[in-house]
Amino acid sequence: MEAHYNTLLVDIKDYVATVRMNRDETRNALEYQLRVDLVDCFENFSEQTDIRVVILTGSKNAFNAGGDLRELRRGLTVDSARKYLLHASRIVLAIRNLEKPVIAAVNGPAMGAGFSIAMACDLVIASSEAEFSMSFVERAAIPDLGATYFAPRLMGLQKAKELAFTGRRPSAHELAELGVVNYITSPNDLEKKAFDMAHQIAEEPPLTLGLTKKLLNISWNLSLEDALELEAQSQAACFQSEDHMEGVKAFFEKRPPRFKGK
Repeated sequence: MEAHYNTLLVDIKDYVATVRMNRDETRNALEYQLRVDLVDCFENFSEQTDIRVVILTGSKNAFNAGGDLRELRRGLTVDSARKYLLHASRIVLAIRNLEKPVIAAVNGPAMGAGFSIAMACDLVIASSEAEFSMSFVERAAIPDLGATYFAPRLMGLQKAKELAFTGRRPSAHELAELGVVNYITSPNDLEKKAFDMAHQIAEEPPLTLGLTKKLLNISWNLSLEDALELEAQSQAACFQSEDHMEGVKAFFEKRPPRFKGK
């Protein structure tokens, strides 16, 4: 069943869920309710068989402006600051732990933690007018919501340090050259490109997609021997599925496979 949220617009169609952060007045800054809604939304998607791919985007002219500085103006104790960050960090964990591909369609500014959220997604499609920044340093804060984890892995350690130390705003084209952004489109074509890619992926077998995402996400922390063992275990699970047998049958019958998610 499709849930309704105060800060999100969620649409599910043809196995693709579109999640639109909908707080125009704050450029989708991570206020408390938006944090709660994002986590609940992505965690609920795990159980929904009518969803195979998720698109995450923002309303109007912003993707996500990062942390809501209104919550920080009054100051936080060490304990409350830690709890605040761990609460917000549940967003990136929910995205990474969801065994379904998540596409970030970055339609505007993705600043600070908003950039972290984009990097946590499996694929990033950006408008040519999108802005990115690890702007934490401008607020005397360290990169958070996984930025210190994702950025070095996606763009390399030296470039991650440069952007973290300076808060410089790289263009979508620069991030595409670094491998952080998969595709760049015009603002008008952004959602169509995201939908087209999501629908293409949604035609593939869900079990295979989920296992592939999981293995790739943990690959940085594995030895080759451990990776080979996990591949063997996961492939054995795939071989038991009806979709695998359909894929083999379609190959010999020289036709496109019709996967049912079983």
